[in-house]
Amino acid sequence: MTRPVAVTTPHWTVGDRLAAFRVLLPADPGPAVVLAVDEVLLPHLRAAFPGALDVAEAVTTGVRASLLVVSGPPAEEYAAGRPPVPLAPGATVAVLGDEGDHVVYPTAHEPELLWRSGWPVTAGDPVAWARRRVGLGAARRRGAPRLRVDGPARATLADEVVAAVTDRLATTGRLVGVTTAGHTVLRVRTPGGDLAVRLDLLPHAPDRVDRVREAVPAAAAFLPQVLATGTTRGCAWVAGAWLPAPGALRWPWPRPEWQWAVAAELADVLAAGRTGTTAPGWARSWCERAAVVPAPVRERWATTLAVLDDGVPTGWCHGDLWPGNVLLDRDTAVVVDWDNASPDAPAGIDRLLLPALRDVADPTCSVAEQVMALVDDDRLGRVGALEVAGRPWRAWDRDHRLALALAAVVLFLRNRSPHDLPPDALAAQVDAVEAALAAPAPSPRSSEDPTPPTAPTPPTAPTEEGEAGRTARGALWLATNGVVVKTAQTVVLLTLAAVLAPSALGLVALGTLVANVGVQVASLGTASALVYWRGDVQRAARTAVAISLGLAAVLAALIWVAAPRLAAVLGAADGGAAVIRGLTVVLPCTAIAAVTNELLRRELRFLRRIIPDTVSSVVGAVVAIALVVQGTGVMALVAGQVVQAVLTLLLSWCVHPPVLPGWDAEDARGLLSYGGPYAGTHLLELVQLNIDYLVVSAVLGTVALGQYSLAFRLAFMPYLMIVVVITGAAFPYLCRQRGRELGRATVVVTTVTLTLVLPLCLGVALVADHLVVLGDKWSPAVPAVAWLAAYAAALSVGQLVATAVNAAGRPVLALGLRLAHLLLLLGTLAVVVDRGVSVVAAAQAAVAAVVAVLALALARTFVSGFSLRALAVGLRPAVLSALALVAAVLAVRALAGGLLDDGPSAATLALLGAAGLAAYVVPLWLLDRDRLREAAALLRRPA
Repeated sequence: MTRPVAVTTPHWTVGDRLAAFRVLLPADPGPAVVLAVDEVLLPHLRAAFPGALDVAEAVTTGVRASLLVVSGPPAEEYAAGRPPVPLAPGATVAVLGDEGDHVVYPTAHEPELLWRSGWPVTAGDPVAWARRRVGLGAARRRGAPRLRVDGPARATLADEVVAAVTDRLATTGRLVGVTTAGHTVLRVRTPGGDLAVRLDLLPHAPDRVDRVREAVPAAAAFLPQVLATGTTRGCAWVAGAWLPAPGALRWPWPRPEWQWAVAAELADVLAAGRTGTTAPGWARSWCERAAVVPAPVRERWATTLAVLDDGVPTGWCHGDLWPGNVLLDRDTAVVVDWDNASPDAPAGIDRLLLPALRDVADPTCSVAEQVMALVDDDRLGRVGALEVAGRPWRAWDRDHRLALALAAVVLFLRNRSPHDLPPDALAAQVDAVEAALAAPAPSPRSSEDPTPPTAPTPPTAPTEEGEAGRTARGALWLATNGVVVKTAQTVVLLTLAAVLAPSALGLVALGTLVANVGVQVASLGTASALVYWRGDVQRAARTAVAISLGLAAVLAALIWVAAPRLAAVLGAADGGAAVIRGLTVVLPCTAIAAVTNELLRRELRFLRRIIPDTVSSVVGAVVAIALVVQGTGVMALVAGQVVQAVLTLLLSWCVHPPVLPGWDAEDARGLLSYGGPYAGTHLLELVQLNIDYLVVSAVLGTVALGQYSLAFRLAFMPYLMIVVVITGAAFPYLCRQRGRELGRATVVVTTVTLTLVLPLCLGVALVADHLVVLGDKWSPAVPAVAWLAAYAAALSVGQLVATAVNAAGRPVLALGLRLAHLLLLLGTLAVVVDRGVSVVAAAQAAVAAVVAVLALALARTFVSGFSLRALAVGLRPAVLSALALVAAVLAVRALAGGLLDDGPSAATLALLGAAGLAAYVVPLWLLDRDRLREAAALLRRPA
């Protein structure tokens, strides 16, 4: 027999979850409800059955139960013919035990749903569906209780609610599922589709959804659609559409990343809707609502919150934004469970809870510790820029940050009951808050707050428009740099091609491959990780310098020793070792300069960012050309590269203070955890971009490699000058986007980039035959140029998607995309390489096209807000203009046949280029002038 529980009505907030099976019991339970259940279920069922008695009370009063609910030992007594209390005639007995039509899954104390054979299984994706389906099928063996109801057939509460709902909607329906949560949700199948009927079994505050919709119109898109409302047996219900809609496989299946993105977007929308300001007494009222917290603790916390009592902007909050409350159905997103919503929260308070809820999967973990850590450890995405209570987080002094963080903890705790937070878990939450309140403020030197205590309030963060403008201008500056750098490299390349034999260019290609791989391995992505870094970036930069410098020095020494062996393996034994040594000896200079350059990119200071690269590339090109004209051979290029690397380092120290080496173990782990996959992606990209060189060299020889490498470098120029430049500028901008804004920004960046790169790739393919201007020795490479131009266009899509998923904090996805490309390319090249360089180039284009399709599928699945339809609409003017370009170039070639009879020349190349450019630009302007004007205005607008 169970021990009596002192309380009859909980003083804390209780959810429906543990009482959800009430809907499967008689709607009219009769005059005497007796509960013979354990102490966890008892208070919840008492709230669902007002006036219910426990066994001891029933025995004392001598009542006969009209409804008896039993579990545990009392259920065994009942099964043995000994009910724990006398039963009234026609009584109903509900037994939680080993038999029954309904499964309480997975346990009565942590139910997720009530299920019976024939009802659909609800899950987010096929794996979760299969896991739950197997669990339900093995429920008895797993120990999940079943619900059996004995007694005369009587209408259940669910029956009456379904009847009321279908009557209100003038339809028919039947119950096909019960989901347990803060409310009990009935799944009702009707001819027009499934309904979700949210039923309040326990006393709750009035529904807040309509109030939120009225106060914050922008939040309407996130709120559930209400089809009907009503009350049955004193229980309020709200009916809406069931999400996701039933049917066949509805791919792509919702992913937590999407749900978190929607939650973040809703938090921003709610933060923008103001309801007023705080007033004296707000702090005490806010704390009192966390009834699960002991009264003396609430009193102390109210004192800390008192600094917020006067004039802090308030707005609606949700208070429980985690993926379980975000329902997705393709492009539809609905946020449910508004029971903890409040109109008097400090504006944007949900933004403080989101990082903590993401960091802890178990609700009994110390969310409080995660939230309070934000006081002195900025992990909110934009350093100091995210607004909370009307000001950037870093603009508040520490006392206000402590109070705001504590207000977020109180918001979390007031949505909990002793069942959610047993004494030890509650103590952990309280202890985390007390420790944070007692901790001394960090010194300005060690604090991550970049503003000294005596400094004035920093300006607000740049607007999205300002950041977009800075990014657009940054792309323009990087494009300028790209034009200068690539032009210098092209002049050097063409000079070498005109003077040297194709085999010499093969040596350069192999040496450059080794040097590029060395650059990626030397830093392990730690420099690039600084762009995404969420903590003290200056301290992390010192650690990045230490990692990069140490690895670069060791790697340069190893390559110096192994150069002869490497040259022999790569098929470049004659002079290859000297080239490899010369191109890799400057790895330490490159690694150190990369840290400074990435800091400038993070800060969107692109003009300073390009100065070292631009100046050093021009100087290096002049040195290389001067030496090659004097007959130095391929070592002229090596000398130019050495000069360029040293000068880049020196100039980077001129435009930005030198970053000295330092060490912080935690920063090192964070940099490597993000930078490792990031570097792996770029390393795989290098291998993927150069594996054809190795295969061609091994099978066809260095002469064919020289011809192929020239074709590759020329066809690849649009990719390097446009795609690499724009993604370099766009990456820090995309890192600042939240929620679906990341997907929308990705569509814009992708549209702009492909609009620019498409005509260049087409132009290169259409005039590929002009390569013989450099000499007939290059004629075998002509078909390869056209195929490789198509390859560059397809590869652009993969690079854009990789940038987007890196900005979403998922570099492993980009790594997987590169790996898939590499494996597919290896298999293809193994089959076709012996057929010549033109077939190798065609294989490259085919593989890149397949990977481009895969990349777009990844973007659609993992980048919230990315729309293939929006991308297609945005690219429509560019595609039509590209068709005009092709027609114009072919027409000019046909009409100028007399000029072309003498063969390709620089004059005909200029004529075709001008015709193609005009044919592309004119229709593009006519079809897309508004967007082009917006882009021009963006470039002119001050940041």
